Amino acid sequence: MKKTIIAIVLATSFLVPGALAQTGPSQLSAEQAREEKAYAAGVQVALWGRPFVDSANTLGAGLKAGAVGLNYFRKFPNVKTAADRFVNTPNNVSLDGYGAADLTNEPVVVSIPAINEKRWYIVQVGNYYDQVIYNIGGSKGPEPGLFVITGPDYSGPVPSGMKQIKSSTRLAVVASRVFVKGEADLPGARAVQQGIELLPLSVFQEHGLKFEVPKQYDYARFVYSPTAPEPLRVFDLIGFGMKGYLSPYADFTEPDVGAAQQIGLSVAKGFDWQSLDEPTKRGLARAAVTAQAIIEDTFANSAEVVNGWRYQMNGGRAGFNYAMRAAFAAKSTGANVAEEVLYPNTRVDDKGAPFSGANKYILHFDKDQIPPVSVFWNLNLFDDAQFFIENDFKRYSIGSTTDGLKTNPDGSITILIQNERPPDTSNWLPAPKDAFNLTMRLYGAQTPILNGSYRLPAVKRVQ
Repeated sequence: MKKTIIAIVLATSFLVPGALAQTGPSQLSAEQAREEKAYAAGVQVALWGRPFVDSANTLGAGLKAGAVGLNYFRKFPNVKTAADRFVNTPNNVSLDGYGAADLTNEPVVVSIPAINEKRWYIVQVGNYYDQVIYNIGGSKGPEPGLFVITGPDYSGPVPSGMKQIKSSTRLAVVASRVFVKGEADLPGARAVQQGIELLPLSVFQEHGLKFEVPKQYDYARFVYSPTAPEPLRVFDLIGFGMKGYLSPYADFTEPDVGAAQQIGLSVAKGFDWQSLDEPTKRGLARAAVTAQAIIEDTFANSAEVVNGWRYQMNGGRAGFNYAMRAAFAAKSTGANVAEEVLYPNTRVDDKGAPFSGANKYILHFDKDQIPPVSVFWNLNLFDDAQFFIENDFKRYSIGSTTDGLKTNPDGSITILIQNERPPDTSNWLPAPKDAFNLTMRLYGAQTPILNGSYRLPAVKRVQ
């Protein structure tokens, strides 16, 4: 931590000509020194606390729209058409449920049923630093049972028969996904999805799993309303998150929270910007701009690019790399760890030209180059806003679980990506007439993907 802060302070001499690049501290006025102190601390805090910004925005919007349940799941059918615009980068091979576990007053229970079929599911539990705490199921296989998510202030017993999942924040993200293989498989997948429950511990202890979800949610305290001026807005949001997501004891026990107090941030008060002097406000306004530039640059350079595909392997576990964690929170909120779900994306063909529906493309896998996954792979086609594009054929993705997908005589697989309907539609992924991009979903990525020895082939334009 100290080394990081020192590095940021030293970097100021390059970012602010004439400030720290003087011959000595006597060259700075008292006001300049306060501004530079706020700037140095502000950059660090803006990176450390950035996940609270994106978590607050996502949670508030989700609760108001009815897309996220508070202490109970909101469960949604699989997304099949461009009109089903619940989230961007939708996926039509799973049924999803989204919830926020409020652990302020008590733990929250996740109940996973035992199922009598081979069906992939995962329940992702994360904290409000946008880090994955635990994945129930997934590549491990079925994991039936009762799990209890506890907050940072919980010191009570863990009920018998439950597995504890500890969250360092007073809110936790809980997202369930259940595999579905087309329309005919919906009833079976829906039955599994309905069996995955999220509910407060007190409700479980009183009613078991025979409970009713409340019709109204008291979510007003999770919806952010600006108080600070626009140049300081990011710190206002961080303060909102600190006040709502962190233990009150963090003001005295967590070094990062303690460091934030010098610029008016605390769990007790949020962002007390009115108490700051003008030099401090100027430093923080500059820090917000610098932090955003660092986030943009970090995300742009976080991916390994091979054959036009971008691989970002640090989702869900950037940890104390605050710039990386901030970048993923800002650009890919809620990402899971690579070994569970990995989403390489490409916008260009093998020559580096952007995709256009005016052209025809193929994605060819040699027999020994089919994606090495333990679960399944699925190729999705999106518009620039990362939504499905409506088409008459009603196919929005294609992959290893697609009914009728054909293998060539030599064991290879060729996917056709084009606007014009081909004579054989078995391996056709319909494209629009204009721009699009592709995202490959790799569920249960195996070692060759994780260590970099396997990479997807380039998408080739057909002349």
